[in-house]
Amino acid sequence: MNFVEFPYSMEKLEFNNVFGKFVKFKRTEKGWSQSELASKIGHNSQNVSRMERGKISPTLYWCYEILAPAFEMDLMQFLTEFEIFRKNS
Repeated sequence: MNFVEFPYSMEKLEFNNVFGKFVKFKRTEKGWSQSELASKIGHNSQNVSRMERGKISPTLYWCYEILAPAFEMDLMQFLTEFEIFRKNS
């Protein structure tokens, strides 16, 4: 099994902000509104907005069970794409 390697540690607030930007990037790449993503994950658009602004961060379980599948990815692909996005941010 391959693991995503993080070459440096991020503070939680920085992580939340970068992760939120990644979710927004993936959502807009699909051409979805916040409401459309919210519908796919069974939440409201306010929660999507809070996540995209870095105010909340989902758990690993939530990424595995809900968020990655909403973007039609498995968890490994989701995390790998996040790491690429983080490096390019």
